[in-house]
Amino acid sequence: MLTNLSSWLTTLGPYGLLLLSFLDSAMIPMPQGVDALLVAQAIAEPSSGYFGAGLATLGSLAGSLVLYSVARRGGRAVLERKASTAGVDKIRRQIEKFDALVLLPGTMIPLPPLPMKPFVMAAGVFEMKLLRFISVILFARIVRYFGEAYIAIRYREETTAFLKEHALTSVLLGVVLIVVFYGVHRWATRRMTAAD
Repeated sequence: MLTNLSSWLTTLGPYGLLLLSFLDSAMIPMPQGVDALLVAQAIAEPSSGYFGAGLATLGSLAGSLVLYSVARRGGRAVLERKASTAGVDKIRRQIEKFDALVLLPGTMIPLPPLPMKPFVMAAGVFEMKLLRFISVILFARIVRYFGEAYIAIRYREETTAFLKEHALTSVLLGVVLIVVFYGVHRWATRRMTAAD
């Protein structure tokens, strides 16, 4: 079934990325599915690579907003279907400490051990401010998808080899961006608090 879905989405070109990223973020987890389709399409049609990255970003944001809304309405019980009570409490503490920044690792760095959905659901359950939620999802997805499109357009058929060879560097760059984003967030929060 997933092979047929993948084939069909490929025929839609960049619009397939919109649909796939929406489904991946809202309900049907497809680890690296969006990344693989984006890279394949950017290699095949470099002129539409950034357009595809933009559509993937919008689809992911829309899907994340659906999941956020469902979790916000459903409450903690919805989240506890995906994570243990202890896990939910741990996520709650992380949100209390880091706010929307807890969303960055799973949305920016394309590694399977970094889950995104429990944090998106927790953002809804624990009523994270919507503008912060949207800002972090957009920032992370823009960095991830436009970065992948750039690499695919630049390195074409050597993209996979480049990504394998520079995987650690990519992860470290993601971590640096997260730290910078966190620093800017803390600075802005302090300024707003001082102004009040």
